[in-house]
Amino acid sequence: MDWRGTPGLARATALPVGCLAAAGVAGVLAWTTSAYGRWLAIAAVSAAIFGLYRLAGALRLLARRRREADSWLRTATGGFVPPAYAWRAAQLCDPRERRSLARTLRLIEASAYERAFGWRVPLYLPAVREHGESIRALARALESLDEPVTPAGMLRVGDLVQDGGGPLWAATGGPALADEISATLALLRPGAPDATRDARAA
Repeated sequence: MDWRGTPGLARATALPVGCLAAAGVAGVLAWTTSAYGRWLAIAAVSAAIFGLYRLAGALRLLARRRREADSWLRTATGGFVPPAYAWRAAQLCDPRERRSLARTLRLIEASAYERAFGWRVPLYLPAVREHGESIRALARALESLDEPVTPAGMLRVGDLVQDGGGPLWAATGGPALADEISATLALLRPGAPDATRDARAA
């Protein structure tokens, strides 16, 4: 999970990271010093446990903030984003994220045509084979960095890729994948209210 650009990241992780750094220093001293090695080792272990505990709590808090932002942005089909969620919209629409999702889509399409080799059994993806052009169209839309995209559309692309029970990974053909990609493309492009309304109803 990419935390870059998350507000409060440095503040939330400063204490646990400091504790882990202190644990590392104490551990090195315990290893090289014989006089107080035992107590330094105990201090190092205690600091490491406390640091990991606080780090886990900080990451849970940041993950909750991300979920809250995503929940709102899924309904944001236009260009307006509240300042409170601008950081998450920037993460979603970042060129790196767009390229990453496009690359993943192209890899999934390529894997649908792989042949069995030795112990490796390729995924059975008939829907991907049937609607390869739709997948490529979605990948091209993501790669066209001069064209803006909506956070809601990027979230829907992410859902398409990650949902193992969704139409992209279906073991049967049919129009479901093409319909989903069409709705996703409509949501991905800002300023198309009719298509967006249809996409949200899909």
